[in-house]
Amino acid sequence: MTNKAFTLIEILVALMLTGLLSALALAPVVLTVRQITELQEEYSDTAALAKTTDFIARDLDRAIRLASNVITVIDHEALGGWDDDTLLIMSSAPNVQNLASGTVVYRIDDGGIMHDDIPGLYRWIVPGKLPNEVNADKLEIEDGQLVLPDVNEFCVEIPGKDDRRKEYAGALPGGIYIRLARGERSNLHLPGTEEKNNEYERFIALP
Repeated sequence: MTNKAFTLIEILVALMLTGLLSALALAPVVLTVRQITELQEEYSDTAALAKTTDFIARDLDRAIRLASNVITVIDHEALGGWDDDTLLIMSSAPNVQNLASGTVVYRIDDGGIMHDDIPGLYRWIVPGKLPNEVNADKLEIEDGQLVLPDVNEFCVEIPGKDDRRKEYAGALPGGIYIRLARGERSNLHLPGTEEKNNEYERFIALP
């Protein structure tokens, strides 16, 4: 009686087939895990953007109605076509930090190439000044508070009779639209690239 042994080639073929079957079996699991991970990341971004609008809404709730200039919206479009607006609110919110009522400013800061500041949406407090007395472009990033990193689009609009107004200065309006986007700014609006950008828009009704 002759014992027949497996050749090296037969063993290698068997291992290859086993690996292929295992890969096919695990592929749906890997795909599902990847989809769940992406969904969690997207939800996390959406939740962060939603919480940021809650933060802005609190400052708007404390807006001083009797001020001669309560809200100013400066419309600005950065290179690439995304909105890079500035919102200034005359608010009593600084009182929480034992500061005099004044202007709260929201705008995006890129962080700068020459230093290590984090890019994102920042908030500044300028006590004792109306929005029209503040030059938002002169505010230094180190004097501000980072509200949310990696925000690359900030759009503020005031509802008008026929359309939304992108420039505004005056009394407290009936509401305000806030749109935030977060992602890789370098990919935005470039043909042939995948936009890795999460957007969130909210209408904040003002009393």
